[in-house]
Amino acid sequence: MRKRSLLATFAVAAALVAGACGGSTGSTVTGATLLIGDYQDADSLNPFFYSTVMSSNIVGATHDGLLRLNEKLELEPWMAEEAPSKANGGIQVPGVGGDAATVTWKLRAWKWSDGVDLTCADYQYAREWIMDPKNTAVSKVGTEDISAIDCNGSTMTVHYSKIYQNLKYGPAVAPKHYFSKFTVGSVVGGNPATDVSTDMLLGAGYRTKDLPNVPTSGAFKYESRTTGVETVIVRNTYWKDPRNGKQAKLARLKYVVCGSPSTCTAKFKAGELDMVTDLDGSQFAATSDLGDAQRTLPSFTVEFLRPNFSTTVCSDGAPAEADVDGVLPTRAARGGGCPASDLAIRKAIAHVVDRQLYLDQIEGGSGILATNMELPAFFFYKDVSSAIPADKSPDLAKKALADGGWVDTNGDGIVEKDGTSAIIDFCTTMKPTRGAKLQLLVAALKEVGIKGIVDQVGSGTLFGTLTDTPPNTKCNLAQGSYDVALHAFGITSVEPSGYDSYHSSQTEANGGGNDQFVNIPELDAALEAVKTSVDVEEQKALMYTVQDVMTANIVAIPLHYWMDITLVSANVSGYLAHQAWGPIWNAYELDVAAAN
Repeated sequence: MRKRSLLATFAVAAALVAGACGGSTGSTVTGATLLIGDYQDADSLNPFFYSTVMSSNIVGATHDGLLRLNEKLELEPWMAEEAPSKANGGIQVPGVGGDAATVTWKLRAWKWSDGVDLTCADYQYAREWIMDPKNTAVSKVGTEDISAIDCNGSTMTVHYSKIYQNLKYGPAVAPKHYFSKFTVGSVVGGNPATDVSTDMLLGAGYRTKDLPNVPTSGAFKYESRTTGVETVIVRNTYWKDPRNGKQAKLARLKYVVCGSPSTCTAKFKAGELDMVTDLDGSQFAATSDLGDAQRTLPSFTVEFLRPNFSTTVCSDGAPAEADVDGVLPTRAARGGGCPASDLAIRKAIAHVVDRQLYLDQIEGGSGILATNMELPAFFFYKDVSSAIPADKSPDLAKKALADGGWVDTNGDGIVEKDGTSAIIDFCTTMKPTRGAKLQLLVAALKEVGIKGIVDQVGSGTLFGTLTDTPPNTKCNLAQGSYDVALHAFGITSVEPSGYDSYHSSQTEANGGGNDQFVNIPELDAALEAVKTSVDVEEQKALMYTVQDVMTANIVAIPLHYWMDITLVSANVSGYLAHQAWGPIWNAYELDVAAAN
């Protein structure tokens, strides 16, 4: 799954409130340890750089924000005394002194987990750190629109040079006293300008040995991590719930890496775990005998096919072990070129995708069909299903290819155009359900003259950043070494979005998330307009345009929304599902009783 940190863009408090089973011992207030299982490991615990769901849950338990998005999707003050608005004068549009907007925050007294006061200066520093030209791995969206942050005691005034749609969430925050010990982007052209051990882009400050010293703002702080085994976080004694002044109930959360969803389920049934997170429809039948312990919820996550739009950067050409036809997905084998960049190829793929089959046969019918990258619950959602092929249609796929100039001229069963054969490298993670879907898709594509090959790689390989992935790594989104990727995208904002993921300027090299190299002027214009709008009706109309353009150009091929499954032992109290932020968003309210 791909999830980009909200701290890096607008630090929405809801994503970083408290996130996170059976070997439980001690008092439920002073000594309880909650054991949580997940099939995958965290990739990073730096709130600006993480990608996986497990990382998101852990970061959510250790970092708070100015506001909190409660279970009703309502914003509440958290590290701020109140939520700024036009009504209370906290948001002024236009702003003062020539600002496009001015937002005033009243900060609560707060401390980092090492006892150092968290102040307005930490917000000033975070802005400088994000905007450092050498800091190429973090998104600058939103932050680049802040011209200055003024501090006056507990009052923080944020000045915006341009209207930014998410300005109501406030700026990012980082512990100045800790981050300033390290460098950013010290390696230039392969030659270290400073000691690489201090470079945060290379993991400095959040390496395993560093974790106990990392200051956090949330209910928990880092204790230890063993890569591939577990991550342990413990109660932050300086943290208090702003609503009631209480500390987190648990003394410790231990996140255990199971290796596979089925192993997590087996450990839960054996009483070795108190909770299991990040299960999907593949485990629905296997956990249906658990009764009330099986908690299901439609998630804010959509599984989809992501085509690479680049005409020059695509599959790296590494052989696929699964290939049995002797046709490798090399640029040489297909004569060069990047087939997925052609709209006709994307149309053909969309026409042979069988959403219902994948959902029924592979996901156990537990998800919800998707024809859009947005969620039906959002005010700006547009039903584009009439423009999306509802059923598998090989004839329409063949027509799209023929109309686009793709013809099998040499009789090898693969269509070609301008010297490029339609050989597509489909990249995905090691998740079994994804491999199964792609095998069905590849079989269907063969019928219409497209050769598909499935490459399954570790999530760290698929989602690794430019700075932490070796050059020429196959199936790496950041490098663009893929033709079509199948993965899930966690929708991390209930506000109109998409700029960071689809605007042509927001490639990975520029710190954005447009790792499929989408470059559509009409889409750029609509996304730019959304980004600078704070009017709901205007945003709605603009997002309708965004969805229409994305659908017409097949920027993505949505398959289904996940059905989240969380296993919760009867010994666990305080569990409260949250449709946006996962099963342990309120980790400070969770508790676990000792086994009888």
